[in-house]
Amino acid sequence: RIQTATPLQQLFFLNSDFIQRRAESLAKRVASMPTETERIRQAYRLLFQRPPEKEELQLGLDYLKTASWPNYAQALLGSNELLFVN
Repeated sequence: RIQTATPLQQLFFLNSDFIQRRAESLAKRVASMPTETERIRQAYRLLFQRPPEKEELQLGLDYLKTASWPNYAQALLGSNELLFVN
């Protein structure tokens, strides 16, 4: 399990106005894609430089049934994949 240096790091991603604005910008950036599937694929390309795996795509589609795009974008921005660069 990857641990953060402090629990405040995750709280920052959940509550920060800065992160919320970045999530809204990402949501706007992918909004021109014709389908939810394409929006998710584009978001993954922009953030992670890779396509989503089949399970990640399905999780995203399921999440978006009950949440807004900015909320989904915020969840992606808070992922562990963005904590480290290989």
